[in-house]
Amino acid sequence: MLDIAATIALHFAVVLAIAAIAQVWRGHGIAPAGARTNPAMQRVRFRPIMIGLGCTAVYWLALVLSGDLQNQIPFTAGLNWNWAGKVVAIATSLALVAALPMLSARGVGLTWRQRPGSLRPALLVVAAICALSWGAEALVHDGTDTSLERLLYQATMPGIDEELFMRGILLALMVQGFGPSRARADAPFGWAEWAVTFLFAAGHGLRVADGALAFDPLVFALTGTIGAGLAWLRQRTGSLVVPILAHNLVNLGNSFF
Repeated sequence: MLDIAATIALHFAVVLAIAAIAQVWRGHGIAPAGARTNPAMQRVRFRPIMIGLGCTAVYWLALVLSGDLQNQIPFTAGLNWNWAGKVVAIATSLALVAALPMLSARGVGLTWRQRPGSLRPALLVVAAICALSWGAEALVHDGTDTSLERLLYQATMPGIDEELFMRGILLALMVQGFGPSRARADAPFGWAEWAVTFLFAAGHGLRVADGALAFDPLVFALTGTIGAGLAWLRQRTGSLVVPILAHNLVNLGNSFF
């Protein structure tokens, strides 16, 4: 538990450092009198960022505390994948959306509506993300696992859980904190998106283990690249639908390599 707390503290410290750098980069939000507001020069609002980090702590706590829940439920006790933990995490995310006035279902991407003209570029990015992940899995060649439970799990739970929180709740709060980003390839992408991408990558490749720093640069780089692609998809389409499908497709395909 101490290692988990230290890992979370490390991740949060980096995000706060990113926020401080963004504040300095923008010159503390000072613009000439009478000048039009430039999103790139808006002051960083630390309150939404801190709320986002607090939500992240709640999210991870829900995952940790639900670790043994599956074995306590008769019809899930024999399963190998953490179905119960994912359900608890999803329920926690939905509760956060309902509880926080600064969040809304549409604001976190819970909408079927896609931005006009976003389908073709979104499909290209999904294809690139899948090719990157599946190619890396093929190179590592650590064995396949095509058991029915794994395939069902990977085709559903990771994307719903992680996208709802990371590219939904957390990204919405970070955008409120860092302010709107400039468009990159027709999608907002800047400080907020990079902060969320860092937390996603760090959750896979940067942690404290037995009191020492454990860093896997390849995993960090791979998940960071995929995470950036998923954040772009969320911003380009205006919805979590494509990021969820892309995330699950990546995980499902990895089962075969």
